[in-house]
Amino acid sequence: MGLNYTKRIVNFARTYKKSLIGSRVKSVLFLITVAILIVSCSSTSWVVIEENAVDINDYELIDSEFFLDPNDSITPQAPIFDADLMAINTYEYSQRIKTERYIQRYRPRVGYVMLGLAGAGLSYYAAFSDQLLQQPSDLQRYSLIGAGTLLSGLSFLNMKPVDEPTKTGETRLLRKTGTTMVADTIETLPYTDELPKVTIAYGDSLLIINKTYAFNDNNISVNLADELDSDLFGEEPEHEIRITVEYDTLKTVTTTPVSSVFEQFVVVDSEITPLRNAAEVNADNVLTDLAEGSQLKMVEREGDWFKVMYGISETWISANDVYTIWRPSEFSSDLTVVTIPNIPFGSIDVERDIPELGDLSTNTAALIISNDQYSGSLSERTYGDRDSELMEEYFKQGFGIRSSNLINSSNINSTEQLKSAANRLTNLVDTSRNKVLVYINGYGIIQDGKLYLAGVNHSEENNALINLTSLFDQISVSEAEQVIGIVDLDIVESDNSDLRYQSVVSGLINTVSRSAVIFSSQTDQRSGIFTSSTGEKNRHSIFTYYLAEALKQRKTDLDQIFDHLQRNVPFRSRSIYDRPQDPVLIGKNDLQLVD
Repeated sequence: MGLNYTKRIVNFARTYKKSLIGSRVKSVLFLITVAILIVSCSSTSWVVIEENAVDINDYELIDSEFFLDPNDSITPQAPIFDADLMAINTYEYSQRIKTERYIQRYRPRVGYVMLGLAGAGLSYYAAFSDQLLQQPSDLQRYSLIGAGTLLSGLSFLNMKPVDEPTKTGETRLLRKTGTTMVADTIETLPYTDELPKVTIAYGDSLLIINKTYAFNDNNISVNLADELDSDLFGEEPEHEIRITVEYDTLKTVTTTPVSSVFEQFVVVDSEITPLRNAAEVNADNVLTDLAEGSQLKMVEREGDWFKVMYGISETWISANDVYTIWRPSEFSSDLTVVTIPNIPFGSIDVERDIPELGDLSTNTAALIISNDQYSGSLSERTYGDRDSELMEEYFKQGFGIRSSNLINSSNINSTEQLKSAANRLTNLVDTSRNKVLVYINGYGIIQDGKLYLAGVNHSEENNALINLTSLFDQISVSEAEQVIGIVDLDIVESDNSDLRYQSVVSGLINTVSRSAVIFSSQTDQRSGIFTSSTGEKNRHSIFTYYLAEALKQRKTDLDQIFDHLQRNVPFRSRSIYDRPQDPVLIGKNDLQLVD
């Protein structure tokens, strides 16, 4: 019984031993599997990235050079010239080796781990197996267990890198390798108590001489619009503004155009000028009329036209009727604009209720020549078209002249065109019409002792002149028994030759006994318009207005008409323009317009 009990204990021990070994092997295998999946490690290293890196903390100031730095952004909206006091500092910096820290992650190599685990498994099997011929001793068993563990551990140490090394952002500067020079430009404060001096010149003229200004920190500032008189610059500046700043031994010179400091404005210098929505002479594009002295901001010039701002709209005005000035930008808010609204024909007193003065429908021919739409060097003849329309209405309604007997020739440019109109007139006279009425208006030019009507394209390049003497000579050889001429010329050019109206119409006066011509002014006078910015706005020339007024008052005797003109025209011209305008009558003054 004792022997059986001993065998049972031995069998139990062997069974427990096998069970214990199996569970250990399973546990080891599980741990190894988990380790393969999660085991990883990382290492750090310092890598040289630059051998001559600048050490910003190890430097020495070698030199400082001061200078004035002027701005180049002067505009009419900000007409400020300023200059900054600057310094160029030269430093000597040390150069060193620069390194940067990187981190590299690693994981076990699966193949090596599996081989290591296989070797470890064999060692463990030999240490705990009962199937071997000779059972290992305890020392051998422990040696096998240690060898298996070592194999498995070594297999995990053979790792491979994962991804690229990662920068940590850490850098180190190591040993010094040399030096380098670095220049740095910075703002600097004044280094003396001396104040900077400013001199401003335009061409050969010194406008400001050595005027001192205080520094604001490191900046000197000059408001050019406040310091300069804009009236010093002509319409087309020939020079730029030159600004010189001196401080201690420093000096800077800056040039800037006048247009960067001031803006250009136009000022109306004719009695009246139309403001248009297009750059062309056309009765349909007139927005309003501007009186003399009106001011508008200029946008640009295109040929004989200025584009100007009228409120927020871009409009056009004839360059012949304005001159330009330079003013600060804020001048725009204080412009003087005197408008004379366009009103339809028939609104003025002499344009309506025209009386019937007589019936000249059968025996009278009439000629109207009117030049007003000038496009060359002369400005548009203000209200010239309205004057000719007014006289046409008096010829038709007042004297009953039929349209077929009235020739209207407007805006002609040559003597040939005038002769064509005169031929048509003489053809009418040759068919039993023995009275002739002639009305002429436009610009007059005296040249070489002769009187000319300026052609509408007259300019320095295109000397378009229409000889009026030839017109009166052509009429004089017709079969007309009575000729009355009315000439409203605004003489704008004269070579100061001694011209007398008698020589202009002598052929007519000497040939046709019952003839006379009334001129609106003397040869050295202007013929003005009857409109002013502060007074009456009658939208006609002074002469033609009072001529129509005399006819409306039923004055048909030539001496009565001329007397009315003499009493009113000179007075009105002096009251509006402070200049003389004296009508002239050549020929018979006892003629009757209506028999």
